[in-house]
Amino acid sequence: MAAMGTEEILFVAARGAIAVLALVALVSVWASMRGATAMPASPRPLLVALVPLLGLAAAMQGFDAWDNVVRHHEQKILPSSWIWMLFDAAVPVLALIALRVTRERDAALARLSSMAVTDPLTGLANRRGFTDAAMAAIAACRRDGAPAALVMFDVDRFKSINDGHGHPAGDAVLVALADVLLRGARAGDITGRLGGEEFALLCPGLDAPGAAAVAERLRAALRAGVPHPAGGDAAVTASAGVAEIAVRGAPAGALDAALKAADEALYAAKAGGRDRVVVA
Repeated sequence: MAAMGTEEILFVAARGAIAVLALVALVSVWASMRGATAMPASPRPLLVALVPLLGLAAAMQGFDAWDNVVRHHEQKILPSSWIWMLFDAAVPVLALIALRVTRERDAALARLSSMAVTDPLTGLANRRGFTDAAMAAIAACRRDGAPAALVMFDVDRFKSINDGHGHPAGDAVLVALADVLLRGARAGDITGRLGGEEFALLCPGLDAPGAAAVAERLRAALRAGVPHPAGGDAAVTASAGVAEIAVRGAPAGALDAALKAADEALYAAKAGGRDRVVVA
């Protein structure tokens, strides 16, 4: 075989670069498929189809380079060969674009899913997120034969904070309260903001007296750790209602009953002077 000229060298180098690009795309797609633990169903067929396509594209680059330079080396490389090479390069490029779009789509879906169950102000679970997590925890307690209890917190005289100091000050109080709840809750407890100034804490593994002890500790931490916008000796306080959950029943019904009972106990705490814990 005669020595390759400049055009042949460029042709082989271009084919090799496309082959490498196809292999990079193949590895990226394969790693994405292997590493995705919760890949949405819709893009999976696309990625599965890309695997053999990219493997074939990489193999074809080697064959075409050999065919043009070794097998038919006496033939001049035509302009059409360069044009077809551009189409060959489009395969791995489009595959990488599709992979990127798929990843961005998955990330957007994950953000939307998180937003659907998260309170944007405090970062705690919203009512929907808390309900879903609580029912799963109740079902686990039923399987394990363990008790569970629910605590509901409500900021005392919150309307006066909003009216007297403005809604930004009220929001700051809610954010600080959520932070205290998160830091003070036990591992495995589920916290959530049910709406307004009302928060909930599910305590798997605790009966009503045990949850009341947790609620009392958190009540004191809230009073000490949440600054009042008025400053001075003014204190932010919260009342709490505690109810044990009938874990032997259906999770949804047991949670609804516990929410109602804890809410009644919470109102009893308000009527009894606020800044206290009452067990249903």
